[in-house]
Amino acid sequence: MRQWKAFCDLVRENGEGGGGLQKLKTFNKFYARYRLAKKFQSIEASGYSAKAMRGYSAGIRLLMSYSAAELLGDAIDEKITNWDMRDAELAKFLRKTISIVAESDENFSSKSLKNSAKAFVEGDDNVRVAATVLRVMVAHGTFTPTGADALTSAGAKAIENLSDALLEACDNKFASWLAQADGIVPITGGSFRRP
Repeated sequence: MRQWKAFCDLVRENGEGGGGLQKLKTFNKFYARYRLAKKFQSIEASGYSAKAMRGYSAGIRLLMSYSAAELLGDAIDEKITNWDMRDAELAKFLRKTISIVAESDENFSSKSLKNSAKAFVEGDDNVRVAATVLRVMVAHGTFTPTGADALTSAGAKAIENLSDALLEACDNKFASWLAQADGIVPITGGSFRRP
């Protein structure tokens, strides 16, 4: 992460302050999850094919990447579900996966998410929608490499690229927040202010 050291320096200079400690903990959890997702390579399980492990590994990495983004969103008060991550090329590769799963109600935690998935399949290029759908599937147990087209090299690669896009969005949002927050100090209530 490009700006993490600058953030740590800022915290060291200003201290964590009253209620800002909770916000600082959220930032630290974000960074730990971000680093794990960034360095994650694969999972292993005996009795499974290499293709299945490739697909499950892509799904688990996406879950970690999304979780990092959720934590960052909490820390900077910008929920991930409001992030706009337009990528026409990646969206094209993910549409096959999302169109397969969008037909089943069991893959959606809300009607809003199902409607967003439908809009994505019909041409909306916000890949954050695909990330949310796949994250829900992995976290709630409906993700399978076959159902998510992750058994194929192309399907797994598309999910890997989606994880990379989430982590890049985290980098960019964190850097933007830090640039605006230079000189801030945490205050009671978990928010930040300039001294």
